[in-house]
Amino acid sequence: MILKNILNDVEQKIKNFIEKDPNGVIIITGPTASNKTSLSLQLAEKIGNVEIISADSRQVYKYMDIGTDKVSTKYREEIKHHLIDNVLPDKNYTVGNWKKSTNKIIDLIQKRGNIPFIVGGTGLYISSIYKNFDIPEVKADFKLREYLQSQEDKQKGFLHNKLIQIDPKEAEKIHPNSNRHLIRAIEIYEKLGIPKSEVSKEKDVNNPILMIILWPDVTVSNRLIKERTNKMFQKGLLQETQKLLDMGYTLDLQSMNGIGYKETVKYLNNEIDFENAVQLTYQSTVKFAKRQRTWFRSYINDAKQNPKKNVEYLVYNIDL
Repeated sequence: MILKNILNDVEQKIKNFIEKDPNGVIIITGPTASNKTSLSLQLAEKIGNVEIISADSRQVYKYMDIGTDKVSTKYREEIKHHLIDNVLPDKNYTVGNWKKSTNKIIDLIQKRGNIPFIVGGTGLYISSIYKNFDIPEVKADFKLREYLQSQEDKQKGFLHNKLIQIDPKEAEKIHPNSNRHLIRAIEIYEKLGIPKSEVSKEKDVNNPILMIILWPDVTVSNRLIKERTNKMFQKGLLQETQKLLDMGYTLDLQSMNGIGYKETVKYLNNEIDFENAVQLTYQSTVKFAKRQRTWFRSYINDAKQNPKKNVEYLVYNIDL
């Protein structure tokens, strides 16, 4: 059983937390391939009255199962899951959409007398609950987005440099290669005339939170990522990607630009061979996990130096 060395300890601490704070929310997070899903399922089976909310920005899309490592339908039939398979791959889905839905779902779960688990590694999703910032209602301006992306294509670093000029605080938080988040921050400034960092002020949490952070050693993490990457291709990532292309979903979509799909499309277009597709997927995932570590390390620092009001922290070093 994966993570059996911490399972009983986590279970007891969750029970103690909920007994003290019946309206509490459990968050299980950490870098990709740190066995968040496995732990959440084992805990749900042991505790019983648990419903799981996915905090994965790609699992929200339909038809994208293997490349996003979704929980099997078998487990979803046994344990109620939310915010998986909610939108078509050609739809834009924002952190604002996710936070609004999640707050409603938390309320419904608790009214049923169950415990909400938020499980996933999308840092912006987790922070929207943990930092409880307001997300501005700014509609997508696709012409502006297309222009900004074209400027980035002409001159790498354009987006990050522009954001540094208009919103240096927000620019510090966003990876220079994260074009989607850079464009969104610029878009908010252009529409509101106010930096995103100013409209996204941190507030106290709505519900008490038990933040569980799984922290594998980098060597362990890379091994788990390699195993997952190989498994994805063995399970049929090539066929899943081809099916998505046949359905008309193209690489310029937010959903199709995710790790695994963009590399597979290159293979299907005869731009790279199969071994390169697997290796590039692995390398991209390792880089992504590194960025996640930077994000989640701030939570660990909070736990040590500046605990947030009504938040308890559990950090487990994973060595599998």
